[in-house]
Amino acid sequence: MNRSGTTGEAVHRTPVLIVGGSLVGLSMSLFLGRLGVPHTLVERHAGTSIHPRGRGNNVRTMELFRTAGVQEHIVEAASVLQDNHGILQTPSLVGDAGEWLFREIDPGGGLARFSPAAWCLCSQNDLEPVLLRSARELGGDLRYNTEMMSFDQDGDGVTALVKSRETGEHTTIRADYLVAADGPRSPVRERLGIGHNGPGDLFHNVSVTFSSRRLAGVVGGRRFIVCYLTDPEADGALLPVDNREHWVFHAPWHPEHGETLEEFTDERCTEHIRRAVGVPDLDVTVTGRAAWHAAERVAERYADGRVFLAGDSAHEMSPTGAFGSNTGIQDAHNLAWKLAAVLGGWAGPGLLRSYDAERRPVAEATSARASSRSVEHSHPGYTPDAEAAALVGRKRGILNVALGYRYPRGAVLGADPAAPVVPDALTLTGEP
Repeated sequence: MNRSGTTGEAVHRTPVLIVGGSLVGLSMSLFLGRLGVPHTLVERHAGTSIHPRGRGNNVRTMELFRTAGVQEHIVEAASVLQDNHGILQTPSLVGDAGEWLFREIDPGGGLARFSPAAWCLCSQNDLEPVLLRSARELGGDLRYNTEMMSFDQDGDGVTALVKSRETGEHTTIRADYLVAADGPRSPVRERLGIGHNGPGDLFHNVSVTFSSRRLAGVVGGRRFIVCYLTDPEADGALLPVDNREHWVFHAPWHPEHGETLEEFTDERCTEHIRRAVGVPDLDVTVTGRAAWHAAERVAERYADGRVFLAGDSAHEMSPTGAFGSNTGIQDAHNLAWKLAAVLGGWAGPGLLRSYDAERRPVAEATSARASSRSVEHSHPGYTPDAEAAALVGRKRGILNVALGYRYPRGAVLGADPAAPVVPDALTLTGEP
């Protein structure tokens, strides 16, 4: 609701203000809405993502979406890629050369023994509209084309100034709590002066979206999630968008050597893709490009007073294994129920301290595993240092990370504080 502030300025009041409307911000809105917590979300972009990225939703994430009532809608949105499995590594797509790093995410359907959910390959541009629609149906006040300009906090809440990028109108929002889901270059985190731990940048890619009608015939029946193409003069990662005409290619980029994004012209990207695939005259129409940076960083703390970090604002990790977006969505679920408990009066504010205690160690362990997996898979563009290379093989497996992580310290009664955050193997025994 809007009330008049002491200065005569319109003040919008809300229990929770979410800054950022991508996967994590939308998930936070969804989880708060499910718990009946009124909230407002502001996102500077005009709408949801148009880029097909962040596609691997693991079992734990799908369990959370199941409890929120959106699992079926997500599976429906992901139907175009439902038959894609595994990672292929090959010098080119011509002929039968290469090897599968793995063929199936869940060989034999074994996950059904201990979860009602399954892995789901749903690209961000398909997933975000589902989350947006469901969050609004649950009463979320979601405002796109709206940018937060500044914020201050006191002992009772947070006061933020936001601006409509359409009309230029400014609005003051008074919230009990602020959740920053505003990405890896988070202005909120920077404003709070929260630093990072971790090695930092790992490698850089340019993500090229393109169309090609003939490529499907070259790929044939190889329905991969991603294909690592290893021609030393044109390596990269190929991802299907619809298995027919639309594709994404991640080309290595080396800004540390002075290479600029402007050098990735349509002509250069086209020739790179043709050589990587192995078809010199392949029809390629570049439709877009975007830089992205793989890094291993975790914020030194996840909270400052009444402001909390979630998703990429709190942690960055290598894309191999799709751990980053899943960890962020799971951050949102953890924080949402705690905010609901405190705002609802059935828990004291001290419960919110367990968010950092539980989620930050998970991000530290998961980001290290993601980097290790990038080394194991020889991710295009990534040349690990000797220390990173030496870790290969020590922490194999994905399920123990995706589904078996635990909270030795935090809000879980009876947990063993000496237990590892991520066990060496998946052991589902019912212990706290």
